[in-house]
Amino acid sequence: MLLPNKQLILSLLLAMIVAPSFVVAVVQGAATSITDLEKANKEKADDLKDTLDAINAKIKAYKQIIDLKQRQGATLGEQIEGLQAQTDKLELEIDTTTKKIRDLEEQVQTLSVRVAEKSILINRQKKILSELMRVYYADYSSDNAPMFLTGAESLLYFQSENWAVDVSGKTSDLLDSVKTLRDGLAQEQQSLSNKKTEVDALYQYLDERNKNLEIAKKSKAALLAKTRAEATKYSSLVDDLQKQREDIENEIENLESGKSTEGLPSGKRGLLDYPVKKVSVTQGYGKTSFSKKAYASGKHNGIDYGGAYGSAILAAADGKVIGTGNLGKYAYGRWIAIDHGNGIVTLYGHLSSAGVSVGEKVERGEQIGKMGSTGYSTGTHVHFTIYSAKSYEVVASNTVKGLKIPIGAAVNPMVYLP
Repeated sequence: MLLPNKQLILSLLLAMIVAPSFVVAVVQGAATSITDLEKANKEKADDLKDTLDAINAKIKAYKQIIDLKQRQGATLGEQIEGLQAQTDKLELEIDTTTKKIRDLEEQVQTLSVRVAEKSILINRQKKILSELMRVYYADYSSDNAPMFLTGAESLLYFQSENWAVDVSGKTSDLLDSVKTLRDGLAQEQQSLSNKKTEVDALYQYLDERNKNLEIAKKSKAALLAKTRAEATKYSSLVDDLQKQREDIENEIENLESGKSTEGLPSGKRGLLDYPVKKVSVTQGYGKTSFSKKAYASGKHNGIDYGGAYGSAILAAADGKVIGTGNLGKYAYGRWIAIDHGNGIVTLYGHLSSAGVSVGEKVERGEQIGKMGSTGYSTGTHVHFTIYSAKSYEVVASNTVKGLKIPIGAAVNPMVYLP
């Protein structure tokens, strides 16, 4: 039987012997748990990064498709304008050619009548001349001259014998008239033939123009139909985007409405600087007249500052970058979030580019990005929001799969700005 004091000493000795092993086991177990947790977190982060990369790739491809379709639409419009000009030109050519044909046909008709009349007149004068020759020879017969000649034969015979100088003036005039008529008839017959050839050529040209016109009209109709189909498709696409944007705005509003501004410092003007060098407010905080039209929720959770595309965006105060992202066509577009260590997180949206990355420390007034018009934007500006640091987080959208949205309990930035 050990004395009480001896029992106590023995217990303490046993504890000292056993305790180190126990402590080592506990520490080793804790170390193993921490290592496993870090590994799991790393794998989760890698998975999220892969998902984000895939989303960004899809967004980039989608934007390229939109740009391509817009260029195709512009090209179709130019082609339609070209076809319309071609159609107008063909119609003018057809009208001009038709008028030429009508004019030539009238000339052909007139020439045909004149040729017919001259032919009749020549025949009549030949008969008269023949009769004169017969009567003359009845009075002045000769062994060298035939008794019966046709009009043409008589003319040749007496021309060869220089007989015309001895006959009466009437016979001479008649011979000259016949010759003139025959020369004129030959010229008009040639002109008539040329006119008919020209008419035939114009008819052929007119037929080709009409065929080309029909082809141009059909091509134009096909392009118009295609353009209208594309316009309908674009309109439907825009409607879908608009609906998604409104849903996301509502989603952001609903998510932020349940958050608390706990942890924010008391209002102090000048605690933060403006995010731009030249201050030009294009939309204020809260339920402005514009925000009621632009946002489904009717509330604007920040202040918009306008400026030139690519203008410098500045850190409102010293801090650490805790988030960057690109929402594509939605909400803030390309954005940056900075934790200033005093309970405030600032967000900068619609950037054309970001110049900092997560984990990087920034100083007050340092350039962190450039102004743009990405996301749901009607013009070049930066959207500046102030969140309670305790409320800030990035959540997955329930509206658009794969979209990560920065949210938090927002307050009016003017409480802290100069």
